[in-house]
Amino acid sequence: MSVNNKNLTDKQIQDAYIFIDGTFNKSPEFDHGLFSEWLSLKTILNDESEEVEVAKANLYLFNGDQVDFYEAADSIDGDQEFIASKLLNIFQIDPLSRIAIIDNLHVNSEKATSKTKIKLLNEQLLPYLYDRGFDYAAFLNASICYKGSRLEEATIDDAFENEIPMIREIGESETWGEGVNLVDLDEYKS
Repeated sequence: MSVNNKNLTDKQIQDAYIFIDGTFNKSPEFDHGLFSEWLSLKTILNDESEEVEVAKANLYLFNGDQVDFYEAADSIDGDQEFIASKLLNIFQIDPLSRIAIIDNLHVNSEKATSKTKIKLLNEQLLPYLYDRGFDYAAFLNASICYKGSRLEEATIDDAFENEIPMIREIGESETWGEGVNLVDLDEYKS
């Protein structure tokens, strides 16, 4: 019997052993230092041999030693330029760092809550980026919660404050979805 990933519950996802599969592409505009990566977070449920895709994540990976971070982010789209601007001007990170921007984390189940999204971010994506040698991970609130209610936004805010060590910034004229989050991966794993 095949499992429809749209019907996976929070408990099934949170209890599952997750493994990561992915593909990446080098930027056609830059010889070095910028890759896009598509990750698939998968599991096998109930002793079935069929893999079930639990979530997908789109990443942009920058090596500041090889590419101008701001210029490379600006070449992708407005969201990446917005994040890069905040990282450099507000958070004042070193532009020569290795930086991963999580562009999108989509849990495939219609039943998944924001707590499952945070768990996948915290227990899968951030450790993956740390193991890959990145200095920072950054993302917009909207990358985790697309059209959330105020309750879902509050749940995510609470989880970010209590579960993941990060710096957050939402400008006065910006919406909740435009909030930028920065995780120092060395502090995250300490």
